[in-house]
Amino acid sequence: MPIARLQPQEQTAPGYSEFLAALREAGFDGEIDAGAAQRTVLATDNSIYQRRPQAAVFPCHAQDVQCVLALLAEPRFAGVALAARGGGTGTNGQSLTDGIVLDLSRHMHRILEIDVQGRWARVQAGVVKDQLNAALAP
Repeated sequence: MPIARLQPQEQTAPGYSEFLAALREAGFDGEIDAGAAQRTVLATDNSIYQRRPQAAVFPCHAQDVQCVLALLAEPRFAGVALAARGGGTGTNGQSLTDGIVLDLSRHMHRILEIDVQGRWARVQAGVVKDQLNAALAP
């Protein structure tokens, strides 16, 4: 199987612009970016693979994530693909998609609770290990 790489000319696939418009209409508070620059940035991760997404959405809170998933569950958007992304440090292309990137690192990166005695922490999905380690250092 050849290594996936970006094609020079790509157009937005059918169904994706309709999904993004419906997402905004459904009350999504986060950012939606279908621009070429953002799509190119998110086309790579820490792997050798490349996949240019149709767009990226940056939820502000859990309700935004619920909004995205509820819309994806509708039959009219059955062909829309989505991949969640944190820091893009995966080495096997896990966060890459030809569909929509759900980037959780821009706004959902708070450490909610740390229980030192119980040795656990509750964090939002965009928290990265270095951030958590820094909070645990004291």
